[in-house]
Amino acid sequence: MNKKRLPLSLTAALISASILLPAAPHTASAAASDASVIASITASLEQKKPTFVLDMSRSQFARVNRLLDSAAVKSEPYTRYTLDRIQTRAKIKGSKASVTFSALYLESKQQADYVTAQAKATLKTIIKTDMSQDEKVKVIHDYIVTRLAYDESLTRYSAYEGLTQGTTVCQGYTLLGYRMLTLAGIETRIVEGDADGVSHVWNKLKLDGRWYNLDMTWDDPTPDQKNEISYTYYLVNDKTLDRNHNWKKNNVPAAVSDYRSLLAKKAETSSQHRNLLDAIGGEMTSTTASLQKKVLAAIDNQTADLEVMHDFGSLSPKSQLDRIMKACLDTPVSEVNFAYKVASNGTAIIRFSFTY
Repeated sequence: MNKKRLPLSLTAALISASILLPAAPHTASAAASDASVIASITASLEQKKPTFVLDMSRSQFARVNRLLDSAAVKSEPYTRYTLDRIQTRAKIKGSKASVTFSALYLESKQQADYVTAQAKATLKTIIKTDMSQDEKVKVIHDYIVTRLAYDESLTRYSAYEGLTQGTTVCQGYTLLGYRMLTLAGIETRIVEGDADGVSHVWNKLKLDGRWYNLDMTWDDPTPDQKNEISYTYYLVNDKTLDRNHNWKKNNVPAAVSDYRSLLAKKAETSSQHRNLLDAIGGEMTSTTASLQKKVLAAIDNQTADLEVMHDFGSLSPKSQLDRIMKACLDTPVSEVNFAYKVASNGTAIIRFSFTY
């Protein structure tokens, strides 16, 4: 499933006097240090001001692009990833500069507020008071995957467009995920990199003190298939994601844990977690022996159908499944059928049916 998106960009461009100032720009505020300039820019961006004016030194204006980059990094991730570009123009007098910033956003303040309001309203509907954090993540994941369709025209970038038009690229999925997860009390980051060589963003979140990757864009089939949800990229660790995703790992927390194994331990004493584990495809097997054990156990129990999530890794699916079919010859089963589709990260849900 190949996903594409237009590249993210933060452009701090110095432009000529041909750009016109508004008739009544915001009142300029004095800025005596780099820190105060950065803080003022950050505040203006988070308020989504289209135009704002700051007084600074001439030397600060010479470094304005670096100051802009610092301000963007300090701003809330949702703000940072809805900022399209910034242009600057200065009136310089001696050692002082009055700088006008003109910002374009993927969402206006009104649109961003709409996303927040819709996220809050949806969370009230899908989250129940007795839900664990694990269950909250799943219902948010499922809502976004079923609510949105991937924009194959690559023209819609925002969560607002996703909610109002039903379609957006990965940036919109990730932004809506960030807003909903954060509102649900789950610590979340936005990760930027590429997937199969194409620019891409996804979420990273913390559960029980451990970080996991959550790529809702890649869990949504393209072309869109109504109500179909994949869990191939659901709370996976860096090792699994690294097979087809690439990112600067020193910029974000490491995800090293196997979520499904940890959830399986909770499921031993909790029916809620057992139901959750079953809903996302069960504990993942990663060796031929562990997969064979599950299949033979199902046959011993006279099970008609079995669904297993398996990590083929770089191994041949045919060789592994041939070995399992050979093992089935020594059982009471008269016929075994299976179907699977391997994702680009090497994992697959295998569906077996048995006739006795």
